[in-house]
Amino acid sequence: MNNNESSEVTERKHGVAGIFGRAAPTYDQVGPRFFSYFGRRLVTLAQIPSGAKVLDVATGRGAALFFAAEIVGPQGHVTGIDLSEMMIQENREEIKRLALQNIEARGMDAEYLEFPDALFDCVLCSLAIFFFPQLDRALSEMRRVLKPNGQIAVTTWSGTRDEQWKWFEELIETYLPSESETEQISDPQSTSKPIFNTPEGLEAILASAGFVNIRIVSESTEFIYADEEEWWSTLWSHGMRADLEAIEEKTGQDGLKRFQKDAFERMQIIKQPDGIHQLFSVLFGLAFKPRGD
Repeated sequence: MNNNESSEVTERKHGVAGIFGRAAPTYDQVGPRFFSYFGRRLVTLAQIPSGAKVLDVATGRGAALFFAAEIVGPQGHVTGIDLSEMMIQENREEIKRLALQNIEARGMDAEYLEFPDALFDCVLCSLAIFFFPQLDRALSEMRRVLKPNGQIAVTTWSGTRDEQWKWFEELIETYLPSESETEQISDPQSTSKPIFNTPEGLEAILASAGFVNIRIVSESTEFIYADEEEWWSTLWSHGMRADLEAIEEKTGQDGLKRFQKDAFERMQIIKQPDGIHQLFSVLFGLAFKPRGD
């Protein structure tokens, strides 16, 4: 964060860092771990070569970070940054536990990268670009630290919805106003501009930031929660936590318990013998910094 930015931008960043800081201990550690899955897919699609130098922006608990370190090998290096110091601390402990030498985690604002120009071969950003209040600045910084012809690889949630979960969105609406201040944290696609959740929108975002040879890949994958309790624990472990905290603040602990009870009851309609299925749809954006840049 920077002293020259507006109070609105600073407040927005503090809010996001706070939500994910509180989620950090269980982030991507409970439930079907869809962040790890899509993080690995992002690295795979980027086709990062051995020996490359990689930056993972808004790394979270390292969904893309650790797999990227595996791919680049001992001759390469991967740096993960995040606005949440709690996320960074969790990653540092994991790096130490695994005794990895080609990886580091640093607390840093994506809009003010503390790296020299043209340092990295690839910049990754998994399911996070919609959180940046100054997206143009963040993408400009990512482009700046890339080498000429270096690659940026990002993911966003697709606008394709799992229709059998429409009831959950409606349930949240009954507990929170439609213009909830938490909406951009828990469901950033809903009102965000520019458009992140369509192939055309994501391509336009990357093009306007000066990237070329853009390729958009759309994928949908089904994940399974073992039961209602696992699903509930998973909600607290990522951005949806913002809505749960807002419900509790507005209605108290009793209101949050009512919300949980209502959700569990409605979930029985879609529950299957092997658990609770949910389809997640993601867009992968792959592009390059111009050679002469």
